[in-house]
Amino acid sequence: MISLWLVIGLIIATVTTATLGAGFSVLGIAALFSGAAMATGAMAIALEFAKFVLSAYLHQRWQQMNILYRSYLTFSVIILSLITSMGIFGFLSSAYQSASTVLETENVKLAALKEKQIRFTSEIERLNRSINEIPANRVSKRIQVRAEIEPIIADLSKQIMGTDGLITQSNLKILEVKEKVGPLIYIAKSFDKDIDTVVKYFIFLFVFVFDPLAICLVIATSEALESRRKDKQQFTRDNLSASPTVVAESKSSHPTSEWPRPAEDSVDVIQMKFVDPKDKNAV
Repeated sequence: MISLWLVIGLIIATVTTATLGAGFSVLGIAALFSGAAMATGAMAIALEFAKFVLSAYLHQRWQQMNILYRSYLTFSVIILSLITSMGIFGFLSSAYQSASTVLETENVKLAALKEKQIRFTSEIERLNRSINEIPANRVSKRIQVRAEIEPIIADLSKQIMGTDGLITQSNLKILEVKEKVGPLIYIAKSFDKDIDTVVKYFIFLFVFVFDPLAICLVIATSEALESRRKDKQQFTRDNLSASPTVVAESKSSHPTSEWPRPAEDSVDVIQMKFVDPKDKNAV
């Protein structure tokens, strides 16, 4: 007989795996069809429930169904499994893209800030060079040009300082995002692959394992419950057949003593005759 704890474990594993897979699929399909997210989500929930019920039904009634009906239900389960896998792929890729997009945005922003800083620095160097190009004997001209250029240089220096602060914030944001996708970055570097390629392979692994495993767990749970029910019935029949037969003991014959019947006393019946005094014929 299958252990009760094994059956309970199968039920828990089936419920958790099927629920999480269905949840990821519903969210992914709703994200793919965001124009009608509520309606698409409700449809996905109904299809997920039907898929697991059909899987258990096919396992229990496989031999009793005709080949056409059985083939259609099997085809339906396969198509529903592919839809679930597509939803899981959409959910996981969307979760990765949310972090990847932030990382790419911050990288572009950081590159723009650095380019802006380089441009400001080059402008300051050009202004200083223009002052140095004035001949030394033209002191008044140099002083005049310096007086005109120094406010511009001060403004550019202030902008460079502001850009430094923005670059620091952008670097901190990139580090924060890299903490979320850090393991993927490490794996990508280890295999000398692009991070998007590594994520794609991981998502395919999840897709190929998640929903087929949930279907197999549903079938295994159904089989375990059916096997346990049959084992209980067989155990009950065995106990009934092995129980001692109750043999009715014959009653011991006791001698019946007949009591002498009491003698019947004869009863003399005295008949009394009443004579009418008016009757002359009376004796």
